Amino acid sequence: MATKSMAKHLATARASKGKDLSPKWDGHESWDESQFLRHFHSAMTWYRLESSGKELKPKVIDWMSRNGYTKNQITEFKKTKDNRCGTTVGAIAACLLKGMPEVRADWNEGRNTADWLRNSISKIVADGKDDIDDSEVAVEVKPDVYTPSIQERVREASYKMTEEIETAIEAFQADPESFDPKAFKVLNLLKAKEAKAAHSRIIKEFYSKDLNELIEASTTKDEQLKEAYSHLSKAQLKKITQFYQEIVSACEMLGQEAKINRKPKAKKAVPAEKIVAKLKYKKADEPLKLVSINPADIIGAKELWIYNTKTRKLGKYIANEYLELTVKGTSIVGFNENTSVQKTLRKPVEQLKAFKDSGKVQLRKFLEDINAVDTKMNGRINEETILLRIA
Repeated sequence: MATKSMAKHLATARASKGKDLSPKWDGHESWDESQFLRHFHSAMTWYRLESSGKELKPKVIDWMSRNGYTKNQITEFKKTKDNRCGTTVGAIAACLLKGMPEVRADWNEGRNTADWLRNSISKIVADGKDDIDDSEVAVEVKPDVYTPSIQERVREASYKMTEEIETAIEAFQADPESFDPKAFKVLNLLKAKEAKAAHSRIIKEFYSKDLNELIEASTTKDEQLKEAYSHLSKAQLKKITQFYQEIVSACEMLGQEAKINRKPKAKKAVPAEKIVAKLKYKKADEPLKLVSINPADIIGAKELWIYNTKTRKLGKYIANEYLELTVKGTSIVGFNENTSVQKTLRKPVEQLKAFKDSGKVQLRKFLEDINAVDTKMNGRINEETILLRIA
């Protein structure tokens, strides 16, 4: 909650919004290269945020009327669709009308900005020569609707979230002595606006440049930078620096909170066929009339019966408690090493026929009824192994 003094300054700042706040170019002759560049970028940003190409088109027409264009040329430009005049073209025209120099040796490699604008106007007229004048046709023609990208929408939403912040900065400019940087809780403000990590990154980027300049202004020996902030006392400069630091810190906290609260990315399930792709097994054995099951069925099973045609061993893999069998490379994993055993068959043909004819209840004691020594299973499957049955 702002103090009474702050509320007074906020009201003053809001009242000034009806005035012409477009960027001025007075005194540009005394600016160095850095100052000129900063002001140019600031001006372009202002027009981009405050106006559309359609709204700036009259600025281009005004500039044309002052720079030797004929009525026919101006009419040709007017007839083009409004969306052909982008904000950059409109902003350049507006800046030139406000006094921005057409040429500056230490900026834009000395190129003439007015020549660039003339070329842009010519291209707009050429591209729009077949545009239909809506006033001359009876049928309604739907205008081309520009659809902003997701990034543009996020950026626009981010700028809207800074309205109170900008109002506070205006209040500081109106009365720096009474400004209280602690009167605004920027983090709470942005949270109330439902600012996400993407918004906080854009807002941080927007204010970081000014913060760096404020910090430099308090310690620099650069006379020109000192002069730029000479209207502020050390205490006032400290106040506005603290406010900008609060903005950047709030954005960083929002980003950190988003990382903490972000749900872990769910692992994409690997298809069973891919898991068992390297498993080597015997597909069938004609003498014993045995055919292996699909190895993909092993994934998630609780039991797996196998028979090695070379060693004559019948074995059963039993999954560990609360786990399921799966495959890793050429081996079975996830099995209980104590309960997973195998036995050698003395009469494979008869015993395997009895195995195939057994139901679930009979299979529980099938291995126990075989008169042979138990040996532990090692998980390895090879080309001699028939995959008999799963459960």
